[in-house]
Amino acid sequence: MKPILGYWDLRGRASPIRMLLHHVGVDFEDKRYRDPAEWFGKDKIKLAKTVDFPNLPYYIDDEVKMTQSRAIIHHLGRKYNLDGSSEQELVRMHIIYEQIIELSEALMAIARSVDVENRQEIHDTLRKAYLASLPSKLEAIAKFIGKDDWMGGKKLTYIDFMIYDVLDFHRVLFDPKHVNEFPTLVAYLTRVEGLKGVSEYLASDAFHSLPIYGPMGMFGGTKDYKPID
Repeated sequence: MKPILGYWDLRGRASPIRMLLHHVGVDFEDKRYRDPAEWFGKDKIKLAKTVDFPNLPYYIDDEVKMTQSRAIIHHLGRKYNLDGSSEQELVRMHIIYEQIIELSEALMAIARSVDVENRQEIHDTLRKAYLASLPSKLEAIAKFIGKDDWMGGKKLTYIDFMIYDVLDFHRVLFDPKHVNEFPTLVAYLTRVEGLKGVSEYLASDAFHSLPIYGPMGMFGGTKDYKPID
């Protein structure tokens, strides 16, 4: 059967998985939900009969039927030889993985803020505090890469698709200058964008830089979103 990757019609948690699948040349169905009723009222009910934690994204092929975005990309990394091949590579991957998850979760917290009357005020405060600390965080990631091509070292791994996405989110959600101040990061992003399969995908109608989050998000939740600082 043709593999199926199911997720909302946005980048969110599925974007690095899509990029990985395009890079390794998997012909898969990129199932994108636009109507919540299709997911909650139909497909989630069906999926609940065969997986432990029915959620989006999900991935189904001849070998597995699974959910949880990080579990999916970890699985695909092992399957397509995009995992670390030495203990040193694995250590580096796990270190940068934890760091990038911190950034990702911080961005999601800003996007969601809280459902209260002063939601916009809280969002603005969180965003400004995050931007104040961003240069040192990006500098640390740039130093981590050093002279290597990839986050694990000399070999491309699944982690690179995750790192790319979070760094690119910063170019879309905020003024791109924050990332562009670090030539090492710019060169890294360019390398990922030039990968076989990835360059074609990013140039296709299937890829959209926005939305990143759902429509209820405080930023990055619409196709016409404009970056703000």
